[in-house]
Amino acid sequence: MKTELVISKSNDVYTNSLLVSEKLEVNHKDLLRTIEKIVKKQCATQHIKNSQKFVLSSFTNKQNRTYPMYEMNEQAFTKLVMNLSGYAKAEEIQDMFIEAFFRMKNALLQHQNISWIEKRQETKQIRSEEMNVVKDFVEYATIQGSTQAHRYYGNITKMTNKALELLIQSKHGTPIRDLASVMELGFIQVVDNRAMQAIKNGMEKKYPYKEIYVIAKDEVNKLVDSLCYLPNKQLKGSD
Repeated sequence: MKTELVISKSNDVYTNSLLVSEKLEVNHKDLLRTIEKIVKKQCATQHIKNSQKFVLSSFTNKQNRTYPMYEMNEQAFTKLVMNLSGYAKAEEIQDMFIEAFFRMKNALLQHQNISWIEKRQETKQIRSEEMNVVKDFVEYATIQGSTQAHRYYGNITKMTNKALELLIQSKHGTPIRDLASVMELGFIQVVDNRAMQAIKNGMEKKYPYKEIYVIAKDEVNKLVDSLCYLPNKQLKGSD
């Protein structure tokens, strides 16, 4: 799954300067200087807004070296955007991050909804049943001579997650099982169930294990294609 643009933390939603610099396609040090000017100006004028949270943090790169970065909530990011006029991709990344903030905040609100909690439990149950079927499939493939059957745990998960990305991104964003809306959870439940049933049916009919995997993948993709072409009104729905 792609790196998320925002995360939930302490009942707020944050992004960080490293992600912003990557999307801007500029040197992180240059962006840090812009942020530090904003923070310094706020401190000098004693105009620090409690709602604007620039939090000094750090990250470790691939060479295991640690460097500073800033975490920022939506209000702080909005303040930063006002100072990004000199960057070519400023407007493009502004829309991208605003959408990410909106989806995360909306998801956090939905998590307080009983309907969401009940639907999430249903999808977890289906997911658990699917993994039990995958366990049986691994044994089935091993008996048929597969020496790498254990990889199907990850492969089938990647298969369904990729399908869900195509489905939910076709509407309004990256699918995250724990951040999906009630309607999206319904889609997730249907996709997981379709994969599970295809694998079960294939084993019952004694198909070769490689053929079963291909059939399951095709069934999931066909389902996603059909759901993607639902009328926009049905796709948007209401929670």
